[in-house]
Formats: sequence, structure tokens, C-alpha cells
Amino acid sequence: MINKLCLIFTIGFAGVSYAQPISTSPFSTQGIGESGGLEDSQFGAYGNCRAAIFDSSTVNLFNPASYTALAKDQPLFTIGLSSRFSKYTLGDATTNSRFAGLNQITMVLPLGKRFGMAIGLQPFSRKGYSIEEREFDGTDSIRYTYNGSGSTQEVLGGLAYKFLNTKRHMLSLGVNYSYVFGSVTDERQSSFIDYEPTGGVDQTTYRLHAFHYSVGLNYSVMLDTLKNQYLKIGAVYSPQQKLSAHRDYFLFATTDLGNPNIYDTLIYTVDDKGELVYPSSMTFGFNYSFRPRATETYKHKNVYQLNVMGDFSSTMWSNYRADFNTVHEENAFKDAIRFSLGLQFVPNYSIGSKVTGGSDYFGRVRYRLGGYYGTLPNLQNGTQLNEMGVTVGLGLPIFSQKTNSSFNFSFQYGTRGNGLPDGIQENYLGVNFGVILAPANYDRWFKKYKLD
Repeated sequence: MINKLCLIFTIGFAGVSYAQPISTSPFSTQGIGESGGLEDSQFGAYGNCRAAIFDSSTVNLFNPASYTALAKDQPLFTIGLSSRFSKYTLGDATTNSRFAGLNQITMVLPLGKRFGMAIGLQPFSRKGYSIEEREFDGTDSIRYTYNGSGSTQEVLGGLAYKFLNTKRHMLSLGVNYSYVFGSVTDERQSSFIDYEPTGGVDQTTYRLHAFHYSVGLNYSVMLDTLKNQYLKIGAVYSPQQKLSAHRDYFLFATTDLGNPNIYDTLIYTVDDKGELVYPSSMTFGFNYSFRPRATETYKHKNVYQLNVMGDFSSTMWSNYRADFNTVHEENAFKDAIRFSLGLQFVPNYSIGSKVTGGSDYFGRVRYRLGGYYGTLPNLQNGTQLNEMGVTVGLGLPIFSQKTNSSFNFSFQYGTRGNGLPDGIQENYLGVNFGVILAPANYDRWFKKYKLD
């Protein structure tokens, strides 16, 4: 009953959040915007480490090989909601922004002893900004206003197979295949200040309808004979791919920039067919887990568990380009890298024991901490932008019945910019929430009942 109420609540909340703008960042001006969604409620708590995170209570869409880690007859359903509160600084000027949206909605299913699959919906890219600048031409000042909006999503299906499954070793491979759809728009308004609101508008829209895929690998080895130490290694690779798209371009003249109904069309190009060359990316990660040996101090049912994890990722953004019949856009991106480190601590970790709350509840909570540092693909005044941040979070188990269900929260504080006085600097706080729902032992979601 608790799981069903949580499901109804989160789906309703997600519908409200998804209707809101999902980006208000000046760093989304180029290409089709910033890649992916915001931080996840679970992975975002330990520095966004994701490549080697797989177990029976985790939904990891990033690495499709993780789908084989589910327990028998224990599918998982998850919804994630993310938000960010940002303060932008340029010289003495400051401005604030906030946005929230759906991070993912996913179901992962175990298929027999060796297969696992997933279906889901998540953001692919996001664009949203409003920037104004002035330029003096000798007699009058020209005002330029740049606006961007829109997003793309991907409907995803994934399949994984466990090639190796012994007492000490496990090896899985998986693939995600998705359909990417949506549109993003860049608009520039220009006008002489003495003659406003008369001016001109040029507008470019990209509409995507393409397929995209990635492959993943997971390997786990037990480092001792007591099942107290494990090392997990993960890798995810997405090759360079061509995404089919259409480009619409309009150039308008108007006597009132604030009234699109009276725009006079000077040039228009609709359904210009082409493709976006999306860059390749590679991520490697590790996850080391440790539990002390059962002694008089640490009984079997109340030993702690510590996880240390890390990721390194690289994306070849310098290869991104837009090729259409009437235009070939120059690439202004640089290659980007990212380092992430994280910790997870469970004071009272036990396998298979039923806990119903009480004084032991906080001992079963998963306490998380992390940090990250990397470069962004964007340039500002010829200097590549950097990003760094620290993260914390909690995984709260749902103990109404024996289940892998949980509530997850994460918080990030980070900065983005190039550190120069004439560059834009962003300081942001991320707040994310997610729920993972699993059936109780007596409540199989896909069980086939027989009647005598």
C-alpha cells in the first residue's frame, strides 16, 4: 500500500515539474544546449559517480550493464525530480535563476538468471537563456538581446546479459538504444536604442528525430572468502553518432519587437534537412565496498559497510558539428573531462534481515558524500570553463515491508566559470529527490497466478 501511494504522489508531482522550464543557463547558448539532465537524487549525492554503481536496489540508466544486478522477481520503478538555484555574476552585475524538472522515469526488470532490461524517459539536452548586450556604432547604440529555449528527450530501451556468474566473479554487458526527439530555439533581437521598439529578429530552431545508443560493461570480483570486500569496475562508451534533424530559420523586420503578430518575414528556410554530429564519450569507474569481519564487536546483523567510488569521463566535444543543406555551422566547443569521487556509509548493514524501523532505522540509512571537478565544452573570451562542486545525500529505506524501496535525496553546491574578471561566474545549489519502488516479497508485480 505504501509503495502504491508513493507511486501516485511522485507521478503527479513529476507531471507538474516536467511542465516547467528545464534550463536557465547562459552556458546553454551553443549547439543544442547542455547535455543530459541535472544531477540524480542518488548518484548526485556521491559526486555523480555512476559507471560502477550496480546492485539489487539501484536503477542506473547510465550503464546498461547494471540491469543484470537485480534480484529475482524484484523489478524496480523510479522517478527522479531535480532543481537548481543559481546566482550569476558578471563584474558588478548579478542575477538569480531557478528551475526544476523531471530527471527520469524508469522501470528495470530482471529476465531470468542472466538477462535484465530497462525502459525509461530522460532529458537528452536542455537550452534556456536570456542575455543582453549593447554596442556603440559611433552615432547610436545597438541593443542585442539573445534568447534560447527548448529541450530534447530520449525514450530509452536497454538490455543486458550476464556472461559470467560465479561465486567470486561477475561480468555483464549491456546496450541502451533510444529515440531522441524535441526542439531547441535560438533567437536574436537587434535594434537601435533611439528607434526602439523597431528592430529585427533572426530565429533558428533545430528539431531532432534520431536514434542514439551506448554500451556498458560491469565486472565484480569478491576480494576475500567471507564476502566482506568487493571491487566493481564499470565502463560506458557512446561512439560518435549522426543525429537526424531539421533546421528552421527566419529573419524578421518589425516596428514592435514585443509583438510577434506583426513581424514581417524577410527570409525563411523551413525543413532544411541535415544532421548533428554528436561526439563520442567514454567513462571509467570503480566501486570498492568493505565490511568488517563478524566478531564479538561486529555481529553478522550489525556490521557497517563503506563504499569508495570514483569516475573519470571524457567527451570529444571538438568533433561536434551541424551539417545542413543550406548551412554548415562552425564548432566552438572544446573537449571536456570530469573527475568524480564519492563515499557511502551504512552504519548497520545486513543482508536479508527484516527491519521495521525503530531505533535501528537510522543505522540502515545510506549516508553519502562526494565531489567533482571538470572542464566544460564552452569557451568564454577564449578560455575554457571549469566546474567543481561538493555533494551530500541520504538514501532512506522504506521499511513498511521487506522491500528494496527507498527515498533518495541529494544536494550539490558548485561553481562554473573561467575565474576571469570579465567572465560569467555561476554559483549554484542543486536539490534533488527520487523514489525507488520495488514489490514486497508477497507482492510480485509480474507474478502469474494459477487457479485450481
